[in-house]
Order: sequence, then C-alpha cells, then structure tokens
Amino acid sequence: MGAFLFAQGGSQHDLECTFSLGTNWLFPAVENTGTNLVRFDQNSTFRNGDSLHTKEQSLCELASKDLQIRLGSNSIVGIKQKEIALTKGTALIYKRGEGNLNIKSKQSNLSTKGQYTAIVDCTSNGGFKFIPLEGKGLIVPDKGESKEIFRGRLTMVIGSPSQLGNAYDIDLLLLLKSSRLINSFPTALPSMKRISLSIYAQQLRLKGKFNALIGDAPTDDNLQMWAFGEEETK
Repeated sequence: MGAFLFAQGGSQHDLECTFSLGTNWLFPAVENTGTNLVRFDQNSTFRNGDSLHTKEQSLCELASKDLQIRLGSNSIVGIKQKEIALTKGTALIYKRGEGNLNIKSKQSNLSTKGQYTAIVDCTSNGGFKFIPLEGKGLIVPDKGESKEIFRGRLTMVIGSPSQLGNAYDIDLLLLLKSSRLINSFPTALPSMKRISLSIYAQQLRLKGKFNALIGDAPTDDNLQMWAFGEEETK
C-alpha cells in the first residue's frame, strides 16, 4: 500500500494524509455553513474542495491512487478534481497517468499533461516556478505556446491570462541535496529512481556544475538569483 491509501467509503478524488510534521490545519469545504478549522494529522482525509494550511517548520504529504503532494512550510493549497490551487508556499507534485492536471497560483494558471514529478514554488508576483525533476508531457499556459516537460528546466509561469516566462537550467543534484520536500519525509518518492536517472543524464550532458538556483520574482521583469559555491577550475 505504501503512500497510496484511501479513506474507506470516500470519493475517488479524496486524498489521505500519509505524513504530517508540525502544525497543519484543514479548512473543510462545508456546504451552506462556510468552513471549520480542523487539525490535520496523519491518516486524516482531505476531500475534494478542502483547503490545507501548513505552519512554520511544518510539512505534510497527501496521496491518492494517481497523485502525491508534499507541502512545504507556510503553504496554502486547495484541491479540487484535476486542479491544485497553491496560493502560498511550495509543493512537490508526483502525478501518475496521462490525464490533465491544472495548477494555479494567486494570479497564474498552468495546464499539465503527462506523468511527472515537479516542484511548484509561488513567487511574490502572483505567479510560480514549475521545476520538473523527471517525467514526460506538456505544460500549457493560458496564452502562448506549450512546451515539453524537461528535467531540470525551471520555467516561470507569469501573468493573467498566464504565459510562460524565462526558463533556466538548474542543478538537480544540488536541488536533491537541499530540498526538504525530497529529504525530510520518512519514505522515498515512488519516482526516486527516475529522478536519479534525470540527475545522471544531466551530469553527462553538462560540463561542470551549476552554481546558482533562482530565487524569488517580485515582479514579472525582476528575477532574483541566489548563488552557491565558487566556480570550478578545470
């Protein structure tokens, strides 16, 4: 069974909390009565339309048959059928199958097709970064051409209607070592072998190592870069 569990008698769109660290709160979608705050712990059920808030230094993992979502600290996510609305923070998404999945932030929207593992990170301009770790498929903005999912290729999703902004190659090995969404959970991702192959293929393709990861985007035209380490000598 592992990470793919269901609440007995629940909807096919329900997800179960397979790991919870720190303080996490669920805002259930209750018809005609608004929302009621509920502590969200391991084995709790996340139903279609609910919203989840993680607090400082908290982590949470949700899973169903075709979808696994890991939330970082200080994140807010709402999930409906075939749609993930991440309005704050960072999430890792492992998507199985070839169907469509829509990803939204406060301002921007992206349709995804195919199977992949990706990190989604909200930026302060209302958009988000889409960072595939492995997989095959397409990312489709509201406006402009679609692009193939490519491992290690960070793409900015900006504006409303959304469009694809600049793209950057990032060091997957550095990301693997530094990301709590990968390292701070008790079980490995089901796609970990494919992520390892992505890292191996990237190291073969590129000479040397990257020395930077992209930071925040306060505006659509202003990108901040965070640098790590010194340039390698040959």
